[in-house]
Amino acid sequence: MRLVNADQVEQVVGGLLGAVEVDGGATEEQVSILRALTTHVWARPDLDLAEVTPLSPAEVSSAIGGTDAVRRFHYLLVLLELCRHPLTEAQDARVRAYADALSLDSIGLEFCRDLVAKGVEAARADHDRFEENLRVVQREPQLRDRVPRDDLTDPELVERLMAFERLPEDTLGYALTRFYADFGLDVPGATASTINYLFVAHDMNHVIAGYEPVAAGELALGAFQMGMNDSEVSWILCLTNLAIHEAGVIQLGDIAPKHETLSRPGVADMFGRAMARGVATTGDFAAADHLAMADRPLEEVRAAYGVPPLD
Repeated sequence: MRLVNADQVEQVVGGLLGAVEVDGGATEEQVSILRALTTHVWARPDLDLAEVTPLSPAEVSSAIGGTDAVRRFHYLLVLLELCRHPLTEAQDARVRAYADALSLDSIGLEFCRDLVAKGVEAARADHDRFEENLRVVQREPQLRDRVPRDDLTDPELVERLMAFERLPEDTLGYALTRFYADFGLDVPGATASTINYLFVAHDMNHVIAGYEPVAAGELALGAFQMGMNDSEVSWILCLTNLAIHEAGVIQLGDIAPKHETLSRPGVADMFGRAMARGVATTGDFAAADHLAMADRPLEEVRAAYGVPPLD
């Protein structure tokens, strides 16, 4: 990651290993995720996790405290916590010890704490409260001031998006219409939803990044956007994807919750590769005016933002 210097990688990995040393040790899934990050994001395939010394909260604080690596460590701490199934009190207490040592606090930590201590409904309320504050920012720029009809549909938006079918087949706009057709998705505005305008931006990002709208692809897109720009908006997207497709505690529209997606063969590796690909991208297109780019060739858009080819 950009904010973890090469000389901090082993310290960060040691801290993360220490954070999952509970209930008999790290789970197979947690190790797979950490290995994928180490191999692809930090380009250290030589680093044998079995040979890395786990660091205590105090040791991690001494090693990386006060540096930019703390923020990245923070995100990955929550990621690994959500990859333990079932999530236990011991795991949450261990993560809390590291968070306290580094003076960390966030929606992710609160989400995990309440999931363990208070249950699914409390965790959902945490997520919804924080995500609501960012919904306007996550909208497609041209739609941020748009007011939906009382029934929460927007036929005019549907017409505008489907008009992209008349564009040349190599364009971003045409690719968006194929995205909806190929995966049998409702065009934003066709059905009632409070986040139709958010979905336009989200779907455009799927098309540009090249990840399919399935559980593994959603997690990969979240990782990609975190690598591209680890902003609060990117973190909420990543956390939402984890809550839906990994922890299985949130339902978004018709998207049913799923459990342990990152434990499926190849998905942890896909996640690590996606984050590394996001880091290698030279510009952040997540909040760009996608509608204004709809008539441009898709490959031209990718080149403008330096998006590496999909592996």
